[in-house]
Amino acid sequence: MLEIKSDTITLNGKLEACLEYLSNLNNFENLFPKDKIKDWKSDKDFCIFNLQNAYTLEIIKDKIDKNSINLISGAKSPFSFSIKIEIEEKNSQECSAQIVCNAKVNPMLKVMIGKPLNELFNFMAKKIEEAI
Repeated sequence: MLEIKSDTITLNGKLEACLEYLSNLNNFENLFPKDKIKDWKSDKDFCIFNLQNAYTLEIIKDKIDKNSINLISGAKSPFSFSIKIEIEEKNSQECSAQIVCNAKVNPMLKVMIGKPLNELFNFMAKKIEEAI
């Protein structure tokens, strides 16, 4: 199991607004590096895209709790993963957030994708910070 945690970011906004933005997977297109994704398709509960011309990733919204959004891999993804975006209210106008991913990959793939995925999730966290 590969676990990746993004940097913790600060969001200027109410918890509900952060959850609303991040629970709509249409918004995720803005969180990925434009030069690394192709063939984006999405609706509010699902997205599928090609990452770096190497992998097709399918992400499905699993559930929303009061402080987190849980996403899971779809059938078209090359490996099984879960993504949890944890959001914590700091005060009435500010939250902190972190992306946590658990991927079921073999040890060789873990070595190959660990660093690039960590960089990707940190990039996504920065984009969330800019968007909210």
